[in-house]
Amino acid sequence: MVDRDTMTDFTIDVRVSLRPAVLDTQGKAILRGLHAMGFDAIAEIHAGKFFRMKVRAQNAEEAVEEARSACERLLSNPVIETYSLELADGLST
Repeated sequence: MVDRDTMTDFTIDVRVSLRPAVLDTQGKAILRGLHAMGFDAIAEIHAGKFFRMKVRAQNAEEAVEEARSACERLLSNPVIETYSLELADGLST
């Protein structure tokens, strides 16, 4: 049994983006809209997803593994997307 009182909340930022070989139609549409509004200096833009989660765990490694599992099972589509995790203290995984 896990003692919830000894656990710590870890904040983890998740960034999900399309794989380089996948056409970013949303990014292309946003770029066209920006250009139509006069933002001609913006040459490229990529759309993605951002999640900030609090994970209650015994340690940072356990928290990252829980977040990684959530990414692989729900938050990203491994066929067309990649993801990166970053602990609030700046450690990237």
